[in-house]
Amino acid sequence: MSRVEQGSLAAGIAGLVLCVLGVSLDAKAMLGAWFPAAIFALSLPLGALTILMVHGLTGGRWGEAVRQPLCVIAATLPFALALLVPVLMRLDLVFPWAGADTAMLPETVREKLAYLNAPFFLLRFACCAAIWLALTWMVLNATRDEASPNDRSGKKFALGLILHACAVSVFSIDWMLSLEPEFTSTIYALCEASAEVVGAFALAILVLAANRAVEVLPGGDDETSLSEDLANMQFGFVLTWIYLTFMQWLVVWGGDLPDEIHWYVVRSDNGWQYLLYVLIALQAAAFAGLLSQDLKRSHAGLVWLAGIVLAGHFADVVWRIRPPLFAGGPLELWHDAVAWIGVGGLWLALFLFLLRRPDKIVWWKREVAHG
Repeated sequence: MSRVEQGSLAAGIAGLVLCVLGVSLDAKAMLGAWFPAAIFALSLPLGALTILMVHGLTGGRWGEAVRQPLCVIAATLPFALALLVPVLMRLDLVFPWAGADTAMLPETVREKLAYLNAPFFLLRFACCAAIWLALTWMVLNATRDEASPNDRSGKKFALGLILHACAVSVFSIDWMLSLEPEFTSTIYALCEASAEVVGAFALAILVLAANRAVEVLPGGDDETSLSEDLANMQFGFVLTWIYLTFMQWLVVWGGDLPDEIHWYVVRSDNGWQYLLYVLIALQAAAFAGLLSQDLKRSHAGLVWLAGIVLAGHFADVVWRIRPPLFAGGPLELWHDAVAWIGVGGLWLALFLFLLRRPDKIVWWKREVAHG
């Protein structure tokens, strides 16, 4: 193992041990901090899975360039799903509808208990996990020649995207919207799916640019370089995410309903507004930088742009998930720190391990075998 892998693994194990200690001291606070970290880790392979299936239908050199890092990201899906097991074991400490005293819930929430109950919740998650694991196996075992939309694999990718969209929709409702079950949003699943794609593609570009594995042409060349293609795709993904999130805010603001407005009020007070400002600043910087041809044609520029977009995705996940689970105590920041160290260290160690050893990935084995 490289030193970076060893350091990531050591940090992850240390963070995990501290998380166990945190559970023994305050299980509710620890799970509240663990939850957004696990969601962030899961969002990356889900986003990679989306991009790989889309490229399987459309083709294009942009997808061939990022295919290996995206396959590595997607291969971490089983581990990311396992990170949600602690939450599954104590749903009552995370979701208000899972508590024993349901009579205290608002009437609008009690009417949803036929859907929001632990057995049905676990069944839906099992179905989503099964779909994602099957799709990951299919994508990682698909060769480049089989990815044409005119053959049988193209039909598999089309069906896979439909199943994936359904699974992401159910998962978004169950694991995110039900944190505040009074809030409803018909566009939230699209916001989550676009955020997943933004984060996964940014990480893939970051890996390629950091390794100088992406074609960069001189600035005076009129031909569009591969680096520009990738940056333009990233720009489209970021623009889609900005549009969807803005439309959700606009609809909620226009409706001016207490149950819906409260979702934004919680995330615009008690210090969370500063994280929102950081999120807006990061995405604005990424938006402006992705318009610069010089940055898009520079390895260093791509690294910075991808890093800013990935940091924006991190801020977005924390801002959407953490506020309703945060009780406001200063000691909870300690729970957040150890949760992110534990989850981030373990996930990064696995990611680097697979990145340096692509033969461990089923899809890559098959690609090598075909020469």
